[in-house]
Amino acid sequence: MSFSALETWNQTAFLAMNAGLRPSPLAVSIAKVLATGAVYLVMAALVLGWVRRGKRLRYALLDATLAALFSLAIAVGITLIWYHPRPFEIGLGRQMIPHVTDASFPSDHGTLLFALAISLMVSAQWLWSIGFLALALSVAWGRIYLGVHFPLDMVGAMLVAAVGNALVHLGKPLLHSRLYPIMNAVYEGLLRQLRLPKRMFPRDL
Repeated sequence: MSFSALETWNQTAFLAMNAGLRPSPLAVSIAKVLATGAVYLVMAALVLGWVRRGKRLRYALLDATLAALFSLAIAVGITLIWYHPRPFEIGLGRQMIPHVTDASFPSDHGTLLFALAISLMVSAQWLWSIGFLALALSVAWGRIYLGVHFPLDMVGAMLVAAVGNALVHLGKPLLHSRLYPIMNAVYEGLLRQLRLPKRMFPRDL
């Protein structure tokens, strides 16, 4: 498939998913919550998982966070090399939320969420991975629906997230045997020093 044919498909798929001229008020409200609030939900979930669960999940969350950072770094690198305009920059579809004029490919939101979901899936944290994957797909829909991303921005985000996870996987033996035990020990030592209640801040799990 040529680049022009791919771009034609991208724009056609975008128009099929975008809010259009008569959007449902309920759909717009849901999309706005997903598009703007997902990052805060993710941060809260990561902190809660780290605090309330044991070492196995903590290591998985560290893997996921590192994969997300690597993936976002790759995404930034792509935007510096190649600029793809957002739909509203070329007058396509309807924009329902304000957004700065910067490169659309790949989606930062999509990259973050797909990186977390893929990493947690690799770590066999099934409940967490399914939740993050559902959130990633929902946010992808929401940001396309609201007119700030193309479908291929989200496909690209998924691919970048896979690469970020592959990089973390290469260093996993060293991370799990050296770095993560130190981080976990420092965290639990801090809890003991502060004499925080075990019921709220479990340790030695």
